[in-house]
Order: sequence, then C-alpha cells, then structure tokens
Amino acid sequence: MITTADNKEYLYSLCDLSDVSHTAKILKDEIEHVLSRIGPNKFAAVVSDNASAILSARKQISEKYPFILNTNCIAHCVNLITKDIMSMFF
Repeated sequence: MITTADNKEYLYSLCDLSDVSHTAKILKDEIEHVLSRIGPNKFAAVVSDNASAILSARKQISEKYPFILNTNCIAHCVNLITKDIMSMFF
C-alpha cells in the first residue's frame, strides 16, 4: 500500500506467495524488489505481522536502509490479543 503526500492510498502490487516457502531470504528479496522498483528513499516504513521469518527479513531491510522504519502491524497485534482473550471464554 502506498500513501501519497495528499493522503491518497494505492495498492502498488499484489503477489501470491502462498506456494512459496516463507523464508527470511525470500521475504527480504520480495520487499527489496518493491523498494528498488519505487526507490527506497520514497519509503517511511515496512509494516508486517510478527512471524519470525518476516521479522528477520525486516531486520535485514532496516540494516541496509536505516531510514526505513521497521514496525509491526498494530491490527495484527490487536487480532492476536483478541483471539487470546476470546479463547479464555470459549
């Protein structure tokens, strides 16, 4: 998702990776592919869930591009917390 200066949002690309192993290297390469096509200087952050492979990929991206914020998706975190709370009642 790309957000422009005037707060318009655009989906840049969509790629089905369901048949691909989600290793840190593959995820990092996919992120870097998008960064290189658009230009890393145009990014403020990489946002994702907190699976170990994507955390490792984001860490590698942050080391190469220290100006790009590495952050977890708050909606994903809220979803996990909600599932934990709901599991106590059901």
